[in-house]
Amino acid sequence: MPFFRFHFVDESRLAEVGSEMTDRLQEAIGCPRDHIVVENVHSSFIDGGEVKATNGWPFVEVDYFPRPREVQERVARVLYESLKDAGYPNSDIHFRYLQPENYYENGEALG
Repeated sequence: MPFFRFHFVDESRLAEVGSEMTDRLQEAIGCPRDHIVVENVHSSFIDGGEVKATNGWPFVEVDYFPRPREVQERVARVLYESLKDAGYPNSDIHFRYLQPENYYENGEALG
């Protein structure tokens, strides 16, 4: 962990930049590479019971343990630049912070 969930991003485009992006995220965060989880979420916008769009504004949800603001800004820059390289000049990134006492590995709380 940390988790990076991409919405409205073409899977093949994400795969093209995925290896370099993961290298850069590892460096920015300072965690082992195999802890980084990249997920591409197939998303649709629903309005009034109707599917309105299946290709929307790209955004990334980041779930990780709190880190200093400088780390967050480096991570945001890596994600933005990676999406730009994949052909998405505009994107949003949202950070959510996990708390160790609410995170379990193999049934055991980390905090």
